[in-house]
Amino acid sequence: MVRRRILVAPVTVSPTKPLTPTHLKHLLSFDVLCRATSLFADVHLLYNHSTFAGTRQVAGFWEFLDRVHPALCYQDLTEEQIGELYMEHQRSARVPFSELQPVVRRAENGWVHPATSRILEIWEQHYRLLGMSDIKLGGGHAEPAPVDEVVETLTAHHLCVDGRPLGAPVYLDATPAGLPLRVVISAEGHANYLFRALQELIPSLGRHDLVLLVYDKELRHDYLVLEHVLSRLGAAVERLELVRVPIGGEVRSSREGGWQGYTIGGFAGPVVDEFGREAFRLGLRLYLLAGLGRGQGESFSLPHLKRWVRRAQRLLDAAGADAETGDLPGQLSRLAGRRGFLDSYRLTTTMLTRDSGIPLRELLRVAYL
Repeated sequence: MVRRRILVAPVTVSPTKPLTPTHLKHLLSFDVLCRATSLFADVHLLYNHSTFAGTRQVAGFWEFLDRVHPALCYQDLTEEQIGELYMEHQRSARVPFSELQPVVRRAENGWVHPATSRILEIWEQHYRLLGMSDIKLGGGHAEPAPVDEVVETLTAHHLCVDGRPLGAPVYLDATPAGLPLRVVISAEGHANYLFRALQELIPSLGRHDLVLLVYDKELRHDYLVLEHVLSRLGAAVERLELVRVPIGGEVRSSREGGWQGYTIGGFAGPVVDEFGREAFRLGLRLYLLAGLGRGQGESFSLPHLKRWVRRAQRLLDAAGADAETGDLPGQLSRLAGRRGFLDSYRLTTTMLTRDSGIPLRELLRVAYL
């Protein structure tokens, strides 16, 4: 049987703030998805922490730090302290692109600000604690396609309106799908996150049978545009939409705060000390992927997390006594169905069903621990 080649392309968490429950749900969703799907398909994860370094969200933060806090020693800061600086940046006046351009150029040449280097160092420790299969997310990716080359490709397929000769923006054109034009390069020449994503995605299309876009519900419109563009370029595309995790009854962007006390650095230590690392790893996945999976109603809470960690411990005990064997790749392939990949929510809820018939111990080892 021929194995499908699947490119999993989640929206990247920009390394400018601490990892919140929403970020963790996103990371663990594609970690479980990739690990389980790789049993019956060839899976490549396109996740590069530097993808959006040249965007205003990241480069603007770096410019702000160097201008407003030039003497800070970032190696001494926690991710929460850097997150507070990011919030301060978001409240500050927006600088014109002409002032941001030197930082953008440095970022496009591979420079990483010390604040982001510190964040990535901390995140790698979190990835180890979480048991993620690839703790070096973002390493080893090919160079993105040049701006002019991407614009020429899009224009040749009638997917782009290039206003640069007139001093106007560059637009993605998905109007045949009933979607409005979407600016991807400003009149000043500044590319946004959608264009940066295309620079990495387009060179990879010919090497894969399926492109899976994983993104937040709040980004649905942009990802409908992205799906249309990639499909017109000849790719088979699927979308997997995730909802954010409320905190205190509210769904807020990290730039607005509200995450204080709810970062993994804030809540993980006491739970690990109480239940152990393995139960914490599994319990957090069960809670975020199944307990808080589809809806956006219940807020993240430490008591609920602990209940799921206790359930995880019972599951681990049951797995230790599990004598079932079987064709796990075949079972998972059938569960994936026509879409060709395993939605982590569906897989996790199926695993929690008593009569799923899936070898529990093997599945936990392969996809969750």
